[in-house]
Amino acid sequence: MEHLVELGAVVTGFHVTEQCIDCMSGKNLIKVDKSSGDIIFQKEVFEKEGLSRKLIADEGQIFIYDFCTLYILNQKDYELVGKWQLGDDLSSDICGIAADRDTVYCSIRNGKIITVDRQSYQIKEFPVSESSMWSVKTYDTYLICGTVDGKVLLLNRSTLAVEKELALGKKNIGSLYLDGDTLYAAGHDGKLFKINLKSFEMEMFIKNVHKKMFDCAGIYENNLITISYPCSEIAFWNKDTLEKVKVINTPLKLSGRTHIEKDSMYLSSRNILGIDWIALRQCKEEA
Repeated sequence: MEHLVELGAVVTGFHVTEQCIDCMSGKNLIKVDKSSGDIIFQKEVFEKEGLSRKLIADEGQIFIYDFCTLYILNQKDYELVGKWQLGDDLSSDICGIAADRDTVYCSIRNGKIITVDRQSYQIKEFPVSESSMWSVKTYDTYLICGTVDGKVLLLNRSTLAVEKELALGKKNIGSLYLDGDTLYAAGHDGKLFKINLKSFEMEMFIKNVHKKMFDCAGIYENNLITISYPCSEIAFWNKDTLEKVKVINTPLKLSGRTHIEKDSMYLSSRNILGIDWIALRQCKEEA
């Protein structure tokens, strides 16, 4: 593992583009050259530092949620497009986020989805679940949500009505990763699930993937990569059979973010002051 971006502070979220990495750290958004790690541009966006903010980007805009507040910014210059308070307290804070060309979808702790139209910025609220939804992804004409009570929901993206639900267990489905028509889901009970989205049925699952919470980080060649920050582990699994290929131990802490691109994994964590880079081919081939 190599240190790619030196910022002197923890990166709580980032998005990788063809040439740059947009990083969220402290009060600032920071644009970094992907090849050199040099800072190109930075701007103070937040009034206070925070470790719980989450960031995604789509179609030239950055979406950040911080407790009950949603920020939309221009990706090029970090100019604030809008800022909305969608909840009031710990019972109504934002738990997950996704976006498509027209809409931003925010899952709220009390089981609602709040949408923001990306043209008019009109806000709508939809009751969806009796359980909170931490993981939200777009798929075809649907929204897929993982719930705290162990379900995966398939929502009509136009109406936000639940069309199908799949009970996987009783623990939070905290991380989802889409690979074509296959969904990989990580449960807080240490289970990894493989789901066929065409039939919306579970094909298989395995237990004891990591001893603590883990994320589905992405696909590399024929492998699904999972990462457990509390366990300081990165694991490779055959994406078809879910057989374990390899486990790499590397110092990590509590939580973080990952992005896989070709042979590279970009990684932030609470013990990394910036962003690290991992050559996945080398990791896989090493004994």
